[in-house]
Amino acid sequence: MILPTPAPLRLAPACYHVLHLIPPMVAHEMNFFHEEGLTDEFGEEGYRFVLGGLAPFTFEKETLQQAMKEQGADVAMDVHPSTVAHTRTTDKGLPKLVIIAGWRNNNPNCLVAQPEFTSLESLRGKGIGCIDEKDNLVGALSPVLKREGLDPRTAVNWVRGWAPQKNTKALRERVLDAAFIPTIDVPPLEQDGFNNLFNIVEEYPNGRPDRIIVATQQALDQKRDALRSFLKGMLRAYWFIRTMPENYQYLRNLEIRLRRQSFDPDERTRPLVNGSPAHSEILPFPYDARPTQLDAYLAEAVDLGELDSAPPADTLVDLSVLEEAFAELDGRADVKASLDRAREVHERWGF
Repeated sequence: MILPTPAPLRLAPACYHVLHLIPPMVAHEMNFFHEEGLTDEFGEEGYRFVLGGLAPFTFEKETLQQAMKEQGADVAMDVHPSTVAHTRTTDKGLPKLVIIAGWRNNNPNCLVAQPEFTSLESLRGKGIGCIDEKDNLVGALSPVLKREGLDPRTAVNWVRGWAPQKNTKALRERVLDAAFIPTIDVPPLEQDGFNNLFNIVEEYPNGRPDRIIVATQQALDQKRDALRSFLKGMLRAYWFIRTMPENYQYLRNLEIRLRRQSFDPDERTRPLVNGSPAHSEILPFPYDARPTQLDAYLAEAVDLGELDSAPPADTLVDLSVLEEAFAELDGRADVKASLDRAREVHERWGF
């Protein structure tokens, strides 16, 4: 009896931004997926990419489930945890989504303001540069603004199209009143009189799981071995990305290529996230891929009105496949040096 060949695991980034394409492309191009057994019976790739971004950027919560159904996606990467919570409050006959790993678990950026603005309150009515009004930076700052008595939807003017990599120049040219700046780029601005009003890592020292990896419940039930191989490949990609300066030139060239291939003019012209080995080393992919502080994240989403309510985080999560994947890698001599290096970087930066 000839058994049918299992269908390839279909992998899709939820967001079209280039940064969110980098980890799976590293795992693909460095053969991590292949080495970890994500292959078919003939040794060919046992996965397919669904590229382009599954959900429109500001409408992920409403559209991701339907998009995964239409595209037959087993896994969606870089998903907001609040999206998964939202899907549990509706019953549309769509795939059940389960958080299986972390993706972006911290945000090494600060909000820096012009010298005359010395507090968050002083930014009332002023322009704050951001990538988009619902990006991760806005998401991290919004609860703090509300705590300070500022409605994040109306009290400040979000000026979209400003990624942290180009905001130092924008501040110095007084294009913006305040903007997010990579933490390692802040000291020269402070020396010149600019004010660091908010450090995201200090506010969330235990992590803020801005984005995570989800799988459908069907994939968890029917493709568990493939998911384990996928997560082993992704763990190794996370380690590779933050191993600097050894892997910098490849990572820089990969980003240049992906930006050149993007259809979005903002993505094509945005300064590189991998602007230097130091900037690559602080990319926020967690070495153990565990999403932390999910309950706190969801509570903030409810407080900000992004969710009417949220179920307990542990009802949205199944990390058992991740735990199996990490335990296997942790016991292997061939990846020990990479894992040791990743742990050292984690200890040094705190994320």
